[in-house]
Amino acid sequence: MKKVTLLLALAIIVCTPFTSFAQNFPDFGIISAEEKNITNCSFDNDATAVILLDEAVSEHDEEYHLINHHHVRIKILKEKGFDEANISLRYYRKDDFEFIDMLEAVVINTDASGAVSTEKLSKKSFFKKDINERIGAITFAFPNVKVGSIIEYKYRSFMKHYGGLDDWYFQKELPVIKSKYTLTILPNREFSYVINKKPTIPIIVDVQSGSGKVYFEMNNIPALTDEPYMDAREDYLQKVTFQLSGYNTGFGKTNYMTSWDEVIKELTITKEFGGQLEKNIPGTGAFIDATKLLPTEEDKMKMVYNYVRSNMTWNDLYSKYAGSGVKDAWEKKTGNSGEINLILVNLLKDAGLEVYPVLVSERFHGKVNAATPFIDQFNAVFACVIIKERKYYLDATDGYTPAHVIPNDILNTTALIVNRKKGGLVNITNDSLQYSDYISCQMELDGNGTLSGDAFIESRGYSRIKRVSEFKTSGQDKYVNKHYQKNGITVKEFAFLNQENDSLAAEQKFKFNTNLTSSGGYLYLPLDFFSGFTNNPFIADNRFSNVNFGYKRTISTYTSINLPKEYAMDALPKPIKMTTPDNDIVFSRSVTYDKATHSLVCMLLFDFKKSLYTADEYGVLKEVYKKMFDFLKEPVVLKKK
Repeated sequence: MKKVTLLLALAIIVCTPFTSFAQNFPDFGIISAEEKNITNCSFDNDATAVILLDEAVSEHDEEYHLINHHHVRIKILKEKGFDEANISLRYYRKDDFEFIDMLEAVVINTDASGAVSTEKLSKKSFFKKDINERIGAITFAFPNVKVGSIIEYKYRSFMKHYGGLDDWYFQKELPVIKSKYTLTILPNREFSYVINKKPTIPIIVDVQSGSGKVYFEMNNIPALTDEPYMDAREDYLQKVTFQLSGYNTGFGKTNYMTSWDEVIKELTITKEFGGQLEKNIPGTGAFIDATKLLPTEEDKMKMVYNYVRSNMTWNDLYSKYAGSGVKDAWEKKTGNSGEINLILVNLLKDAGLEVYPVLVSERFHGKVNAATPFIDQFNAVFACVIIKERKYYLDATDGYTPAHVIPNDILNTTALIVNRKKGGLVNITNDSLQYSDYISCQMELDGNGTLSGDAFIESRGYSRIKRVSEFKTSGQDKYVNKHYQKNGITVKEFAFLNQENDSLAAEQKFKFNTNLTSSGGYLYLPLDFFSGFTNNPFIADNRFSNVNFGYKRTISTYTSINLPKEYAMDALPKPIKMTTPDNDIVFSRSVTYDKATHSLVCMLLFDFKKSLYTADEYGVLKEVYKKMFDFLKEPVVLKKK
């Protein structure tokens, strides 16, 4: 399915004050006959539940607090939709920036006679909890939910200022029949907004310049579900995004971040960003003096990078800013991604390197639209070091990616180098480094159908980073069970070598055994061991999003098997070489049988020369994967003598 994005940039300015008033949502708890009779979603037949209405109004009081009133109505269509009755309303609790109140919730049921009953949740049904130091949540569960139930809730969110203004998402994980949003702009302020939508889904936009309001409505929006190797969901959701773009001081209009140069300028004078640069990081003088003595700039970069990684602990919070300040974070030895990487920028500069902070949008966060200078398109800040015209991108929250490797999460993305003279947008690419695995298995098959052998796996590039990270994070048992000890295979004497030396390939060695499938005097011997191609991810008929593997991949396997004298060769899979029309995917298989030694050798090659496929190319990709997995299922057939 082709994904087309329509981008509109509009702005309105209001110079008259607006008086806030409570949004009562007068139809709360009152359902229509049409809603009562809905049994399935007409534009999404597989839906287990449907959002009948998702509406919100954002306005302000006389002190310009941001006040959001939200109202949601959902109908349960199938038993699998019962989980939708468990609600979690998150809010930004740090420094008491936001709180939620005026919460009401009801469940509406219809009996066999058509009589409607409404049950209101009591205040005791609402529970407050802290998710982390920044985020809190109010949770509740609707009682007496069954197929046909309508669950409904409304609440108010009160924020200190308009800095908490969120994007409005028309599209959800459930289909939405009606989504509508009204925003009231602050007096003497101008907001730009960008609409991201498919051209096949109409939108209503009503700009009311006199009152400072803008109204958005979209109807019959299908659910957006996750797809294998999907780009960021953000890239495909139907939504509207807002950003302050100007203000009126009484002496004329002043633009605010309406170009990338203005974005850079604003960041350099922001206390939590530019104000954290050129800081003296306490207690690092001796380290910097020692680092300056190293022979090359690459050595200095690696030394500082590893120093920050070993001395700081990431609190799992992404940020572009150092909210607590770099000195405070350094003293506590913990911080968000912005604090840690701005510390890194400071120390790299102290070591005499050319370095700049760079805003990035990691792959899960979504693509950057270069035509729209919206700062919220980026979710984090990294360090960009320039040595002999080569750019290195460093993230000190990443404990596994070496300094010379571009972090996978920003590969093939757009970033913003923040510097008044040398700053600007850059495209981050790397065609030289890829994901590379070599897998060797030396095996022996006995007359009872027991296959045993030794495996050796050598991983380079992004494969090394991924495997070492997963092994250290999950531990040996979980790692081995996930990748090797499955489908009847038992693994022994597992060893993972070269974990700490990132200049060497990662190596895994282990012994394994399994029992083959037999039937009527025949043994069926598979030829694909440990390549990772276990299940075909591309079986859906249609595709909504692009397929993004992240990097190019090459996996090659070498398998040798000594066969038992009790069995004779009956059928041997044929040699295969398969390519796509553009030659960007190559799959090959060679199988040779040596009658004199009664042994066979199989070599497989999986070569993916392209990392990104559009939704339009999905048909070709699906067909290639189907054929490839069909070939991988073909066994060697042995017949008992």
